[in-house]
Amino acid sequence: MTPTQCEFEADVLAAAMEGRWPEGADAELRRHASACALCSEAALVARAIGNAREEMRISTIVPDGGRVWWLAQIRARREAIAAAGRPITLVQMIAFACATGLLGACFGATSGWFQSALRRIASSSLAPLLAEHSAWAIGMAAAFLAASAAACFSIAKPKP
Repeated sequence: MTPTQCEFEADVLAAAMEGRWPEGADAELRRHASACALCSEAALVARAIGNAREEMRISTIVPDGGRVWWLAQIRARREAIAAAGRPITLVQMIAFACATGLLGACFGATSGWFQSALRRIASSSLAPLLAEHSAWAIGMAAAFLAASAAACFSIAKPKP
């Protein structure tokens, strides 16, 4: 029956993980590891893990801490600007809609030729047709405005 534990296994692992195996380890520990199957396997595995760790450490490029901090500050500022700009954009859209409506109302109230054209349309045979489909036309206009607003909001959202 093969043993599952050895009293020197921890010492062999410590020497291998610290990079002292086999040159920097005690002669007695090396002699024991050459005779003990558990310790020799533990040293072999720990040495392979240590070599892989060293290769990864050499090939890993860690950016400068100042650069990481600087990039994080730039990102935080951009996110804060985007968050602050969303309500401003909404207010601007509402103000533009109000200004357009007010401009249209002023134009309609002061323009003589526009009012006479509206009277001709109202007195023509199109008047019953317009009255019949006015709810549909208003609904389509509202849907168009809602779609436009949704497009503006989806474009204005910042990309992560």
